[in-house]
Amino acid sequence: MRPMTLPTILALALTLAACGDKPDDTAPPEGDTDTDTDADTDADGDTDADTDTDADGDADGDADADTDADTDLEYTPLAPQAGMATDITLEIYSDGWGNLLDTWTLATEGPVVVEVEEAHPYGSPAPYYLYAKAAGFYTELYHCVKGDTVDIDLDAVPEHDSAIAGTIFGQQYYFADHYLANHPITVKGPSGARAEIVTDAQGRFGLGDMDPGAYTLDFLFDSVDFSFTLTNTSATDHSDLYFDDPAQAAKPNLYLYPEATTWVDVTLGFPGGGAVIDSDPPYGSGWSVQVEPSGLIDGAHTYLYYEASVPPVIDTSTGWLLDGSDLDGELRSLLAVVGFEGAEIEDFVDYWVPLLEGSPWYAVYPQDPEPMVTLDIVPAPDRTLRFLPLIRPLSIPLTLTEPSVTPFVRDGFTAVEWGVLRGI
Repeated sequence: MRPMTLPTILALALTLAACGDKPDDTAPPEGDTDTDTDADTDADGDTDADTDTDADGDADGDADADTDADTDLEYTPLAPQAGMATDITLEIYSDGWGNLLDTWTLATEGPVVVEVEEAHPYGSPAPYYLYAKAAGFYTELYHCVKGDTVDIDLDAVPEHDSAIAGTIFGQQYYFADHYLANHPITVKGPSGARAEIVTDAQGRFGLGDMDPGAYTLDFLFDSVDFSFTLTNTSATDHSDLYFDDPAQAAKPNLYLYPEATTWVDVTLGFPGGGAVIDSDPPYGSGWSVQVEPSGLIDGAHTYLYYEASVPPVIDTSTGWLLDGSDLDGELRSLLAVVGFEGAEIEDFVDYWVPLLEGSPWYAVYPQDPEPMVTLDIVPAPDRTLRFLPLIRPLSIPLTLTEPSVTPFVRDGFTAVEWGVLRGI
């Protein structure tokens, strides 16, 4: 057994905190210029082709991808139907800020020119994403920019006995939402019987002729588990379901400096769900490494690297504003203030400056990593520093409340870690 020491940990946790619904504080006081990958937009502005296809992508309406040979839950698969929606609610959101800009009411389906005034649009022309909703119809999601003409064309929810149907959407903090498209889902009925189904290209599902009661829909997305509970009655029960996209703890580097050459065990925990998606040396079920006082690990590594998918827990109440004309220098100064030094700073700027540079300003929001990723280090360090900020490129400066920073003192066995939160 390696000796266990009682930790005296001074944790400077510069951290991140969570989002569920679209937050009210995302209305932009500035122009943000970072980029994000969203679903492709077709010619009419619809995120996906707006056709009455079933889950396997064909047009026969048989929804055959919603069945599984090993299922023991009895149901009839349901496919969207053609129809003409009226009294449509159109919600218009900023793609880049995530805030609701306006809500329109449309008499019926058809083309509509989307143009909303914003004080500080995310881009030029201003990008939007839209939710089109009508009673008895599947909700649909569109992407466009200011001045585009979008053809609103909804599909009807089938009227069927004892059925559940709906659409599943993934939400991001700032950027456009998306369909949970062509994704496997486990449906569990009140008796415990299960079925494996697959959503269609627009995140839709439908199951009919089922026993009344509560049904759970479970799925895994970016290594995070999600679950919804729906109640089945004698009619068709239709629901829009929303989940928060996992964030990525991108390239955390963990540096270890024991007082003497020591075997060190490191285990990562995910309190809200998540998983390691990349690592070096390979993480497996945890690292067990020999570390020298210089920080050299197993005679070959200077840090333990990993990336992880985690639920977003986001806090933008405090932050630093950096001048993008000297991003390298600004980041070096900030990292030194936080408590990093030497190769730790060099590694950060060498990796992140090429990926981030190109904007005139940057907002750096410190986050608390503990709700997302925990570190269990044995023997326990005497001092620990963790820094996992959210970094947002900006087109214009904004006023931020700077965090108060307690000077980090290195004394005894020290562990320091940095990374960046992405995919928000």
